[in-house]
Amino acid sequence: MSGNSYKGSILGGLIGLFFGGPVTGLVGAGIGYFLVDKPTELKRKNDEKAQKAFTQDANYNIALVDITFSLAGYIARGAGRINEEHIKLANQIMDVMQLSENSRQVARHSFNKGKSDDFDILSKVSELKRLIGTNTSMIEYLLEIEIQVALSDMTLEEDEIRRLIYLGQLLEVSADHMRRLINSRYSQMILERVRNGDYEAYKRTGGFGGYRYSNQDYGNNQKDSSDNSYNSYQSAGTDKLKAAYDLLEVSESDSDETIKRAHKKLMLKYHPDRLASQGLTPEMIRLYTEKAKDIQAAFDLIKKERHL
Repeated sequence: MSGNSYKGSILGGLIGLFFGGPVTGLVGAGIGYFLVDKPTELKRKNDEKAQKAFTQDANYNIALVDITFSLAGYIARGAGRINEEHIKLANQIMDVMQLSENSRQVARHSFNKGKSDDFDILSKVSELKRLIGTNTSMIEYLLEIEIQVALSDMTLEEDEIRRLIYLGQLLEVSADHMRRLINSRYSQMILERVRNGDYEAYKRTGGFGGYRYSNQDYGNNQKDSSDNSYNSYQSAGTDKLKAAYDLLEVSESDSDETIKRAHKKLMLKYHPDRLASQGLTPEMIRLYTEKAKDIQAAFDLIKKERHL
């Protein structure tokens, strides 16, 4: 982490000095400190606190395991019932993270607790906020895990979408941003099939079901019976090239340079050093290393199509 920054104080002082002299310069410096430097320093300290909380346990913070998998159970329950694909994906995440047997037991117990009717999501989200402070990057990475479990069967039911959007709102993430994360994960799953060589076989089984989403931002996790805003939507269908563009968050009409910049930006986002600097533990970094492989697979597909 970087040390103290006084950019706000310096800039405010220079502006004040320019317009009013030394006294005004001091006033400007003070204003710059309170408006810019102090909030920045507070956020830095909170992020450092969050990183320490997640890295002080060499085998992944047990509290985070509990929160992550209990929320996964809560989201998956929106499908009406927990199916085999939900459980399989949850176990695969544990495998990639290389959780110890003790952590696995916590994860399984928490998943079951999260899918129960009396699960207190407000309490669990409050616990998460106490752990991570203002670490917004950690929140987004955690939400990606929840979406990954929910989309394990390539389909999202209406209540799964509502629960994801509600969770996002509790964590101050907009519904539009949640849908972008869902889109990205759906496309990533198609690219995983391409990378693993089983795309054509999976396509023949009709495995790409798509999902539905609502244009309404839900303020709670209860459905309004008068709402008819659900639309049929298939993120990437069976078109692996479209999935590649979607995963890179670009379109077929974008220039080669735009696509190259998008690829570079995402590869930096999921680079192990970048992830570590955001407070992720080695276990979570292992999980997102897999996403980097799919981002590269997407770029390779587009390069081949465009003859780059």
